[in-house]
Amino acid sequence: MTDKVVIFTGSKRDFDIFLQKEIKEYEETIPFMELIQHYNARLRPNESGVGEEALYSKIKVDNCIVRSDDYGSVLPHVLSNFTNIVTLNHDIGTLYVQNPPRRVIESLKAGYGDDIEYHESEYPTLTREILRKLYSTLNSDVLGQEECKRQIISGMYRLTTGSNSKPVVLMLYGPSGVGKTESAKSISRSMGGELLRVQFSMMQTQEAYDYVFGAEHSKSSFARDMVGRESNVILIDEFDKVNPLFYNAFYELFDEGIFVDTNYRVNLGQAIFLLTCNFRSEEEIKKVLGPAMFSRIGACIEYVDLSTGQKRQIIERWYEAVLETVEADESDYISETNIHDWFLKNAERYDNIRILKTKLENAIFEKLTDHFIIEENPET
Repeated sequence: MTDKVVIFTGSKRDFDIFLQKEIKEYEETIPFMELIQHYNARLRPNESGVGEEALYSKIKVDNCIVRSDDYGSVLPHVLSNFTNIVTLNHDIGTLYVQNPPRRVIESLKAGYGDDIEYHESEYPTLTREILRKLYSTLNSDVLGQEECKRQIISGMYRLTTGSNSKPVVLMLYGPSGVGKTESAKSISRSMGGELLRVQFSMMQTQEAYDYVFGAEHSKSSFARDMVGRESNVILIDEFDKVNPLFYNAFYELFDEGIFVDTNYRVNLGQAIFLLTCNFRSEEEIKKVLGPAMFSRIGACIEYVDLSTGQKRQIIERWYEAVLETVEADESDYISETNIHDWFLKNAERYDNIRILKTKLENAIFEKLTDHFIIEENPET
């Protein structure tokens, strides 16, 4: 028996905050997997080592917590018979269920119907004040690309009206390492959470298909990742690498903010989708993606190569950032080397900012290794 069922839809962070408010310290609370262990022991009593009396007596607890990751650890029949299995051995005061797959929701509705209590992560509603702060942070985090930042804010502005549930879809295009991904990270931080970043180019065809359309409940999926997102900003890196066969999965998502796979239905009406690609023109994007997908993109925003002066600003920032992470004597030693001056003089060599940062960081730690490790080792 369960007195109360609460379904929470959203991120692990928000679920934990919710539980802290709901559950009292003195209450007895068990995780779902402990309940499942007892259920398995009842199925196979000879293997469990648990006494007969303990197996067939109801265990009373104040709360049971089912987390999003728990579903992947059980067999499919547990999902379909969720309500019966949960109450088989336990009398539960409140059952807290995070991001249940469709079969779990159906099982709970069959048992509890309208008595289920629903809660969810709340994402910031965009206002002009939030957009102003977002723009200020974006200016601090991303050097140059002034027109890009203006277009991003313009693309997001319509969410302040609250007039419809269609998500914002922006394509950020241009050469690698000039600020596209950093822009997405900055926006997500301003929106109050860790960025959900998806890279379809890292997946093989079948893996990508299963991820997009859903497969076994134990596997990761696009829908499950989106329902558990911290912020309402979703980055799809290298969207040009997505197999065109998958585009129909995005049509309803970009049109109406609804995404459905074999296990989940997700509402993303006020979400911000940032797509990146390395195309050089809007015409190229339209040609490769096709008119149907292209028409669902709110704006194509071109990122350009940074000037030498902007690269030098990045060098200054990153150099100081790295030195802040090392010990005082290490910082003093690096300050006496020519690393800082060399990178400033050769800034124009680097077209990719990620590579520039990596090279600068490597140069610093190679110097530290030579001086503090190798040269001070008496055995060498």
